[in-house]
Amino acid sequence: MPEHILSGIKAIVSMKLRREGKLQKEIAEYLNTNRTEISHYLQGRHPSKRVLKVSEEILRLPPQYAVRVINALSEDKEITSKIIKVLYNAKVEIEVDKCIFCGECLECPYKAIKMDSSDTIVVNNNRCKICGRCVSLCPTGALKLVFLNNNKMEE
Repeated sequence: MPEHILSGIKAIVSMKLRREGKLQKEIAEYLNTNRTEISHYLQGRHPSKRVLKVSEEILRLPPQYAVRVINALSEDKEITSKIIKVLYNAKVEIEVDKCIFCGECLECPYKAIKMDSSDTIVVNNNRCKICGRCVSLCPTGALKLVFLNNNKMEE
């Protein structure tokens, strides 16, 4: 079932990218899938209406919760981070004054967080997969997910 829900979310992302003027080929490359699947998404042939409804309900959640659900649906963090970036334009930010330099965030599996030459924690959002691991590990709340656009579902 998680794969079906992820398909529903991919269909919603495909429709959003199409409305932004992306071509079917570009959407397929972005989501690392084939054009036939994107065509089915755009023409409403796949996934089912029920799956789309569940997917839309997930995207109506506050972004911090929807991101957790989307991350739990797939092991492929490259795709999930692309989906999250399209839907929410999310990134990880650090409030340096809250950081106690505990080093928990430096264990980022994508090497997106490191200490720079001036002993300050920095986030490389190009490497970040928006998995939220660092945010959940930070004991002081110095790291947080920031959503630059709030995904509003069209009625």
